[in-house]
Amino acid sequence: MKLTHQLIYVTLLLIFAYPPLYAQEKDNTAKLPVQMAIPPSAKLSMGSSELKFSLFKGEGKDRKLAPKTVDSVWINYSSVIVNNSTNMICASLASADLPAEIAIKLKVGPDVGAGYGQVGKPTIPIYLSTSPQAIITDIGSCYTGQGNNKGHLLTFTWEFKSDYDPDIIRNETLTNLRIRVIYTINSDE
Repeated sequence: MKLTHQLIYVTLLLIFAYPPLYAQEKDNTAKLPVQMAIPPSAKLSMGSSELKFSLFKGEGKDRKLAPKTVDSVWINYSSVIVNNSTNMICASLASADLPAEIAIKLKVGPDVGAGYGQVGKPTIPIYLSTSPQAIITDIGSCYTGQGNNKGHLLTFTWEFKSDYDPDIIRNETLTNLRIRVIYTINSDE
């Protein structure tokens, strides 16, 4: 029994002889460096889905494109970039179904300011073709909002080319003409 008393005495001596030890800091906080990375991504949507209209009014040499301008389509996007890169949006015709005598000019308006971040800058107006052409450049990390009256307003203008021959185009050939425009968002690099 003497041995047990001696062990208890030594244990108590060790406990009370040294200053208190703590398992954590006194304020129970710890500071750790945390790094978070968001992978680059981009999303594109349209405020209007489909436009329907008649191309012509009149006959023969009096034939005119109608309506000449359509401006009810909005392009919306969100973008996350890395390492000071930027994104751009390109537009092209899905196919060459557009009659050779007609050209479609696309003008992109400035962002209306309904979103946040480094929104893109519109390029000069372009004539749509089957080759992708930049319409909005210098897009950083941002979002424009979604739907009508958010993002950039697209204005399409229909024009006859200078070598237009009214006898070549017939209304019957344009009755069910569908013109599709493809929009893509990708890195400027």
